[in-house]
Amino acid sequence: MKTSVARSPLVALVLCLSLSFGFASRDVEEVGWRRVEGRVEWGKGHSGNTGRPYYFGEESFREWSRTPLGHFKLLERFDDELLRGSVGDYRVTYLEMAPRAFLQPSHFDADEVLYVKEGEGVLVLLRKGRRESLCVREGDVMVIPAGSIVYFANTHRSKWLRVVMLLNYASFEEFFPVGGEGPDSYLSAFSDDVLQAAFNSRRDELERVFERQSKGEIWQASEEQIQELSRSCSRGGGGSGSKEEEINPTSLPGQKPRYSNNHGRMHMITGDECRHLRDLDMEVGIANITCGSMMAPRYTTRATTIAVVVEGRGYFEMACPHKSDSGRSERREHGSEEQQMMKSRGYKQVTAQIKEGSVIVLPAGYPATFVTGNEGNLAVVCFGVGSGNDEEVFLAGGNNLLKQLDAPARAIVFGGQGREAADRVIGAQTDSVFLPGPQQQSRGGVSDM
Repeated sequence: MKTSVARSPLVALVLCLSLSFGFASRDVEEVGWRRVEGRVEWGKGHSGNTGRPYYFGEESFREWSRTPLGHFKLLERFDDELLRGSVGDYRVTYLEMAPRAFLQPSHFDADEVLYVKEGEGVLVLLRKGRRESLCVREGDVMVIPAGSIVYFANTHRSKWLRVVMLLNYASFEEFFPVGGEGPDSYLSAFSDDVLQAAFNSRRDELERVFERQSKGEIWQASEEQIQELSRSCSRGGGGSGSKEEEINPTSLPGQKPRYSNNHGRMHMITGDECRHLRDLDMEVGIANITCGSMMAPRYTTRATTIAVVVEGRGYFEMACPHKSDSGRSERREHGSEEQQMMKSRGYKQVTAQIKEGSVIVLPAGYPATFVTGNEGNLAVVCFGVGSGNDEEVFLAGGNNLLKQLDAPARAIVFGGQGREAADRVIGAQTDSVFLPGPQQQSRGGVSDM
C-alpha cells in the first residue's frame, strides 16, 4: 500500500473531481456516528436525523407472531416516495425458532427468498401436487414460490434457527389451514354446508381437525418427530418434477468468491445459478468485511440493493443527489428564465451506525460504502432487486472504473498539475473491492503530499 498520498486516495480524488466538475456543497445526514478530528466516534449524529428513508433499525420492526419457542417479525414497508417505485413491493422479515421447534403449515401470497443466518433444519414444501423435503443449513439461500404450503422444523438439539427472508408480496397475508385460538384457520371462513360437502365429513369432525389448535404458530416437536422429519429430507434433486422446476437450497458461502483478498470477500448467487432467482429478477450476495476494513465506494447500474447486516458493527455512507435553492435569488435578478428555474446541484451524505439486524436500501446509481468497526468482522447479506443486466461500478481501488479515462479526457477534466495528481490518486490504491479502512490507513502512515 502506497503511503505518500494526500490523506487517502479517495479524498484527493474527490477534491480533484470537486474542482473539475463543480460539485455543489455537501450536506450530511447521519445517525449513530460523530466525526471528531477525522475520527468516527460512537454517538448521535450532529443533524439528529435517522438516515431515513434508506436506513432501518430495530425500532422499524414489529412482531408478527411470538410464542415461547420463537417469533416472526416484519420490517415496515418501504413506502417513502424515494423507494416505493423500486422496492415498495418488498418486505424484510426475520424468523427465529428454538431447538426442536416446529413452524406449522401455512402459505403466503408472495414469493419468498430466504437466507439461513444460523442453525439447521428441515423445510418442507407442498406444491405442484407433491412434497419436497429439504435439509437446510447456515448460509443457504432458497426461493419459495408464492402459494406453496410450507412447514419448518429446527433439527438442532441446542442452537436456534435464524432466517432472514425477503418477500415480494401482493398484500402480505399468511394463510393457515389448521388453526384455533391463534392463528385462525382460513377454513373457518367457509360455511358448514360447503365444508361438509367439500371434505365429505361431519361438522364436528372438521372442527376437531382444523379449528382446535391452541399451541400458536410455533410448536414444540418431540425427539422422535424431529428424527422422522429429518429422515426423508435431502439437499434437493430427488423430486419427480423437471430439474428446472426443482427447489434446492444453495450454499452462498459455498460459491466461488466473486471478490476476495485479506480485507474481505463476496459470494454471489445470480439468476445464472438459480433459475428461480432469475424469474424474480433478483440476486443474493454476502459481503464479509474483515475487522478495520471497508468496501470500496461502488454503485450498481440497475439493481436496488436491500442490505441486511447479519454480523458485526460498522457504518455505511452513501451519496444522495439533491437540489438546493442556494443562489436562486441572484439568478432571478441576473440570469435567464431557464437559469432562474435551475437549482444548485449537490450531494447529501447519508450515514448511519449499523449492527446486526440493520437494514439499508441502496438505490441503483447511488455510490455507497460499508466500513467495519475495530471489534470484529462485518457481514452483510445483499438482495439485489431488478438485477437483470446489472453491473457493479467501483470508484476506488485496483478496479476503479475511473482508470479507464483516456489521456485526452484526463487532460481536459483535470488539466495541468491536476492531471498528474489525479493519475497518482487513481492508481495509488492497489487493493480491489475490499480495502484497508480509515483507521488502518491512518496507522499505515498516509500523509499529506
